[in-house]
Amino acid sequence: MIKTDQQPARATKMDIGSKLKFFRIQRNLKQDDLARGIISVSYLSKIENNLTSPSEEVLKLLCERLGVSLIERNDETVLNELMSWYKLMMTSNSVEIKKRYEELSMSIQSVNTRTYMYFVLFELRYFLYLNDLERSKLQIEKLQQFHDILDVEMNYYFEKFFAIYTYRLNNYTGALEHLKSAERLLQRNTIFESSEEADLFYLFGLTYSQTTKVPISITYTSKALNIFQASYDLKRSAECQVLLGICYRRIGEFDRSEESYLLAQKLSESLNNTYLQALIFHNLGKLYSMQSLHKQAIEEFEKSYYLKEDRSLESRLNSIYCLIIEYDYLKDSGQCRKWLDTGRTLINESKELLEYEYYFSIFEYLLSDNFEELDVQFQEAFLPYFQEQELNEPIIKYSERLALYFESCYKYKKASFYYSLCYQELKKQTFLY
Repeated sequence: MIKTDQQPARATKMDIGSKLKFFRIQRNLKQDDLARGIISVSYLSKIENNLTSPSEEVLKLLCERLGVSLIERNDETVLNELMSWYKLMMTSNSVEIKKRYEELSMSIQSVNTRTYMYFVLFELRYFLYLNDLERSKLQIEKLQQFHDILDVEMNYYFEKFFAIYTYRLNNYTGALEHLKSAERLLQRNTIFESSEEADLFYLFGLTYSQTTKVPISITYTSKALNIFQASYDLKRSAECQVLLGICYRRIGEFDRSEESYLLAQKLSESLNNTYLQALIFHNLGKLYSMQSLHKQAIEEFEKSYYLKEDRSLESRLNSIYCLIIEYDYLKDSGQCRKWLDTGRTLINESKELLEYEYYFSIFEYLLSDNFEELDVQFQEAFLPYFQEQELNEPIIKYSERLALYFESCYKYKKASFYYSLCYQELKKQTFLY
């Protein structure tokens, strides 16, 4: 427990209530838990809302129950360590990031309120870094309870991290709203480094790309790229080039797309960053596939796959699925079967990988020319799942495949159903990848 025998009056009177509220929420205590045997809940509520100030005796008892002191210390060293940890989360050095979290978690108990609040904010970013959406959600809910006592800088980080969380839920419209709030707060504060502004611009570019607003995505991504290039941040520059390549591909600017990817490839090679290299090869594969250069696409997808040995199973299955599609275009059933068997060996029945389980099942039917059974399974299982997950591309691809089959069999009612389904999905988007 942090000692409370110093003079509590040193804490700013109008801040005392906010600080008590913050630590109470941090300790997962209700007002009744904190007030019990010391003061009434209504009186504690007034204190937390800064409507009244507690006596030194009451404050001492409340602090003892919370296990904190409201005597503010100079914690610039710890705050600098927090900022360093936050910046490190933009890299892929997971071992160091986790190590820093464990160290900070041990030392943070004895710091002042402001520093502790930054720890809570950056802890949210850490949970997002781990892609732990459940803990991220709980942290957001906790932060929302004392959102009113965050200053401009803290609010900026909260809105930015909330945007990342919302993006991870595929709610891109909601993510943009939080990013816009963060941008307004960033413009009100001049203390942020240019790298912070660049990272926000990159997030804008990423999110606008997902909403098919390609021109504005290119604008924001180019702004981010200029800042990262000026500071010789090669990794972030490469990420921007990849995003620009995706944007140019989506509007049919294939030459500019390839140029961006190749620039990103040079940067990733100089960094020896296999994660980026795998990502670039994968996107080059998609670019060549869109141009019906299937043999070139296969080369890139294979290079991407073999760089993913240490990556997630989902990432490897994605490469395998793309390879199956390319060999299917070439009507090479032997290679389709080879990669399908590889995927089947890797996959398990976890819910998270159901998408690829369905993709592989579809190709099992296609390779055996069993369109009648595919029709049944597509309507009963695959289509409802794709619609629920808002996976438009497989609906379009396989609806067209089924429509062509039934048309060739003179089953025009079935063919009409699938052509209509394909058309309705095409209306929802302007690109397929």
